[in-house]
Amino acid sequence: MLPGARDVIRRNLWYLTALVTPLALWLALAAVPALDIEFLATTFHLVLMTMVSLCALGVAIVAARASTQVRQPGVVLLATGCIAVGLFLLGHGLTTPGVLGQPFNQWVSRFPYVGIGLFTMCLALAASPSARVRLRFAGERPLAWLLTSAVPLAAFVVFVSWRPTAFSGTQPLPGEEGVRLAIAIGVCLVLLPVSWVHWRRFRLGLDIVQASLAIAAAMTVAATLSMHFGELWRLSWWDYHGCLLAGFAGVAYGVFKRWGATKWAAEVLEDAFEDDPLTVIAHNYPTPLRRLVGAMEDKDPYTYGHSARTAELAVAIGARMGLGGDALRTLAQGAYLHDIGKLGIPGEILNKPGPLTEQERSVIETHPSLGVIITSSHRELLECIPVILHHHERFDGAGYPDHLAAGNIPLLARIAAVADVWDALTSDRSYRPGWEPEKALDHIVEGAGQHLDPRVVAVLLDIAAEAGHHPFGAGGDLAALSAATSDCHEAGPGHGDLTDGVHRLVVGPRSRV
Repeated sequence: MLPGARDVIRRNLWYLTALVTPLALWLALAAVPALDIEFLATTFHLVLMTMVSLCALGVAIVAARASTQVRQPGVVLLATGCIAVGLFLLGHGLTTPGVLGQPFNQWVSRFPYVGIGLFTMCLALAASPSARVRLRFAGERPLAWLLTSAVPLAAFVVFVSWRPTAFSGTQPLPGEEGVRLAIAIGVCLVLLPVSWVHWRRFRLGLDIVQASLAIAAAMTVAATLSMHFGELWRLSWWDYHGCLLAGFAGVAYGVFKRWGATKWAAEVLEDAFEDDPLTVIAHNYPTPLRRLVGAMEDKDPYTYGHSARTAELAVAIGARMGLGGDALRTLAQGAYLHDIGKLGIPGEILNKPGPLTEQERSVIETHPSLGVIITSSHRELLECIPVILHHHERFDGAGYPDHLAAGNIPLLARIAAVADVWDALTSDRSYRPGWEPEKALDHIVEGAGQHLDPRVVAVLLDIAAEAGHHPFGAGGDLAALSAATSDCHEAGPGHGDLTDGVHRLVVGPRSRV
């Protein structure tokens, strides 16, 4: 089994179990009516709904606080959805007939549909990049948005809980059953893809908040089916209460665990609705990687900046090539640390102006192996070692350290190599300024099939074309290409207008998670 494959399988089984188990339980109860026993417990129902409500409202409080710091519409919408579902599920418990002297009423069954429906709508809007753009005013004025949303909802729930027979509370409205069915179907159709979006983000950054949002959405789907098709006061109906409690308690646990670790509400949710893969990955880099990056930055600011730009472009290429979340995370970490072995290279060689001697070059060429030694003691970084070790292999087998060729070079290392070459060409050197994108592309095209994987180069050309850059078509110089990539130790006086050479390619149509 490939390194890390067991963890990938385990994480996906965790998600599938959360999605399938409550549905399987509900189907079993429906298939065997003898198992679907009656359990009439009105006070317990109120306690259970109060617990779910407190979990949802607790998340809403953290999200509301974070929204005032990050000004992110998605965070405001999450707070709004949690407020809505928290209030209406509390109303669902308070209007239970027989509890606190409440009479028979229709609102006890209407409240959960309304609350879950509003939560679904808010979570779907928060997950949609285009919707967040249209609702950016919510992020700019979060308190006004939340007060405008929460106060009327709270007033309505309080009034109806006090007088549950108001607003046609004594009998169903015409067509009400059809509306409930439509809401149930809509919730399932909307939340399943939203759940998958958050799960893919979790696989990128391994952020517990993303995982909890994914599972909460899946649990809400199961809860909605159980709520609509389960028989009142029987286990098939109680199933939906358990799903809601598990889902929202999970979100509350994830949010408060992160909050307790960071002590800053904004950091808990600022990337919960981020669409840029590298941002999602980088926000949750493991501690050993952050420490190594800090050491790299202290020793050689050029290497640090080069590595950050290489990681950004590598992830953009990997996303275009259809890599999954786990592979993209490994690629980002490996590309960021691909030159970490230079921590073991003497400074007089690393920062020498001008070309290296053969002896000095042989020392520089030990940096991939040194990088493996540095990272291998950190379990969290083992998966990215092939990127670090093989990013200087050549497609024709003339690279180092192992002279691998073509498909024998790990794909992630081939992607990192193209991103590495791009930044090396467009960055200033002590003996030349950084090249314009078009000239750099000429040299990269010339090196396809010899230095670089042609398939990866083709993806780079697509990204460049969308950013308005095309090769001149004048051909490239393989010797110049080799020199640029081999002499990447040299820090020029600055990158000038080409500091963000990578960013200029990637910042066009961003890859979406």
